[in-house]
Amino acid sequence: MKKKIILVVTIFILIIVVFSVKNSIVNTTAKQAEEESQDILYQDVIITALSPTINTAIENYYKNILTETPLYDSSFIKILNIERPNGYRTWYFIINIEINPFIGPHIPVGKDRISIELSYPGLQEILTFEHVKDYPLPERYQHLYLH
Repeated sequence: MKKKIILVVTIFILIIVVFSVKNSIVNTTAKQAEEESQDILYQDVIITALSPTINTAIENYYKNILTETPLYDSSFIKILNIERPNGYRTWYFIINIEINPFIGPHIPVGKDRISIELSYPGLQEILTFEHVKDYPLPERYQHLYLH
């Protein structure tokens, strides 16, 4: 009888400990996601605003390599830095990004660095485009190469 009581109490204590740890982990993860979400939100807004210029840069480079223009999404873009060369509270920015365009089901075709000038009222210009690395396409996508 005592063994059953000890077993029931032990199981009850284990259940309480497991739920306490689980709730602690869930709360910590939710808090981290909330804090990170602001950074992700800002990055996504910047990338969305720059997307016409990013599209142009990608089209201009890959039109001589592939039969179709690669795509991208925010998980394939890293904002390297944002500069404000004219000083505090001015409306002229240089935004440097690294992007991994892809084709098909997110098959990367390369790594590129793009420097974009952004000025009031939303004027954008590609300052530099640097193709950093090629990623060879799988056999079933080889037909997309122009050469």
